[in-house]
Amino acid sequence: MMILVLTAAILLDASPKIDRLPKSEKAVAAQHDAPAPLLTVAVTLECTARAAGRVEDCRVLGETHPGLGFGEAAIALMRDAEVEPGPKDYQFARTIQFTP
Repeated sequence: MMILVLTAAILLDASPKIDRLPKSEKAVAAQHDAPAPLLTVAVTLECTARAAGRVEDCRVLGETHPGLGFGEAAIALMRDAEVEPGPKDYQFARTIQFTP
């Protein structure tokens, strides 16, 4: 559910459309420095792959836009992840990109 909310928030672009404003308002809009929209968000996780194939103990190593909930969303995406079973446990890093 949170993933859907985050995706919707990314897709909504509240920045003014300068080319649609009347000429007098274009000058005013040009003076305001609006923050750039989120074009891409990346979260790098470190996880443990168990010998049985389960992925566990994921933690955020870094994210491009901290504090917006993408780290938690990336961890949620990895909750049911599995890998090929192997002879022993190992750690790996994975970068998940959220794009509109």
